[in-house]
Amino acid sequence: MNIWILQTGEPLFSDDSDLRPMRAMNLSKALIERNHKVEIISTRFFHQKKIFRNKSEKTFFKGLLTETLINSPGYTSNQSLRRLFDHFILFFTLLNNLLKRKDKPDLLFIGYPPVFWSLAAIIFANIKGIPTLLDVKDLWPDIFWDNGNYSNTKKKIIKFVFIPYSISATISATFSKYITGPTTLMANYFLENYHNNLLSNLFNLQKPKVFASPIVPPKGQEIKTKKVTPKDPPNTLLKIFFIGSLVSVYDFETVSQSLNLLDSYGIKYKFLIAGKGSNEKEILNIFKENQNVKFLGWINRTQAIQIANQSHLGIAPYKNIKNYELNLSNKYIDYFSLGLPVLSPLKGFAKTLIDKHDIGWNYLGGNHKELANILMYLTNNPNDILKKSNNALAVYNKEFDYDVVYKRLVDKLEKISEKRLNSEFL
Repeated sequence: MNIWILQTGEPLFSDDSDLRPMRAMNLSKALIERNHKVEIISTRFFHQKKIFRNKSEKTFFKGLLTETLINSPGYTSNQSLRRLFDHFILFFTLLNNLLKRKDKPDLLFIGYPPVFWSLAAIIFANIKGIPTLLDVKDLWPDIFWDNGNYSNTKKKIIKFVFIPYSISATISATFSKYITGPTTLMANYFLENYHNNLLSNLFNLQKPKVFASPIVPPKGQEIKTKKVTPKDPPNTLLKIFFIGSLVSVYDFETVSQSLNLLDSYGIKYKFLIAGKGSNEKEILNIFKENQNVKFLGWINRTQAIQIANQSHLGIAPYKNIKNYELNLSNKYIDYFSLGLPVLSPLKGFAKTLIDKHDIGWNYLGGNHKELANILMYLTNNPNDILKKSNNALAVYNKEFDYDVVYKRLVDKLEKISEKRLNSEFL
C-alpha cells in the first residue's frame, strides 16, 4: 500500500526530539515493517516546542517513508485566537498542496483535530476518489463548550461562535469512509453527532464504518526488557504518581483536599507529580502548603519507569467532560504498562474498564472524602494494590501493547485497501 498520514501537533522522525512518538510515527513504523510505503504530511510549525522546523521534505527507512511539511503562521499559546488563525490558514495551504499533486495514495489516514485540516483532506480525497479514515482523538468542537461550569446560555453562545467548526465536522463525518478513535464510544459519538443523513442521501454516500484503535505508547525496548518490579506493601508510606501535562483538564483541587484529610489523620504518603504545562503555577499553588507533594518537572521514559517501580498507584484526576468520559487517555495505558493500578474519577469508558478488569479504583469526581477513604483503605490493604498491579500489567499486554494494537490497525488498513482494489477491478 501507499498511505498518506495527515497529522499535526505530533513529533516527527526528522525532529530528533526526546518527545515520545505518537500516532503518526507509531503507525508509520508498523506499516513500514510490513513493507508499505508511507508519507507523513504534517506542519512546519512544531506544536510542542513552538518553533518552526527547517526542511520541508525528508525521507527515511530506505525511501519507504517521506515527511512533507505544510506552512502556517504558528502560535505561542495553545488557547488563543492566533492558534485558530493558524488552523484556518492551514486549510488553504494543505488543500493547495494536495490538489497540485499528480499522484494519489491508496488511503488517507487523517488525524482529527484540527478540524479545518481534516476538512481539507476530506475535500481532496472525495475529489480524487480516495478512501479516507478519520482518526478522532479529541472531540472538537465540543471541547470548547463541554464544560460543567458553563451555563446553558454561555454554551449556546460558544456553539454559535464555533458554527464554522461544527459545519466542518459535519462534512468530515459525512464524507469519510471510516471513523476510528481510542474507543468505539468515542468514534460512535462523533459519527452520531456530526453525520448528516440529508447530505449522505444527496451524494449517495454510505454511512462511515466505525472501529476502535487505542492511542498506545510507542514500541520501546525499555518496556520489553525491563521487568516492572512488584510494589512493596505501603505499610506506613503510600506512594502516588502522576505524569502528564499540567493543564486545566485535571481537578487537582479535589486531590489536594483529600491529602489534607490524610494529613489530619496522620497517614504518611508521598505524591510525585511529573510534568509541566500551562496551568503549572495554579497547580503548584494548590499544593504549596503540602510538604508531601513533590514536583519533578519533565522526566524521560527511563525515569518514569524508575519512579513507577517505587510507586504504588497512578492517578488520573480528569474532569468529567465527554472528551474524556468517552475516551481512554494514553495516561491510563501508560500507567498499565508500568504495572500501576489507577485512581480515576471518570465516568464512562475508563470506569467500565477499571471495574471489568479490577485494575484500579473509581471515585466520584469532586468528592475528596471518597478519594481520601480509598487512600486510607490502601494503606491498610497492600495486597489489593499488588493484585490490581498484576491485573493492570496483564490488561496492558493483552489489549494495549503496541504490537497488539498496531497489528490490528494495519490489518484493518490492508483490508480497506484490498476492498477498494477488488471494487475497482470488478
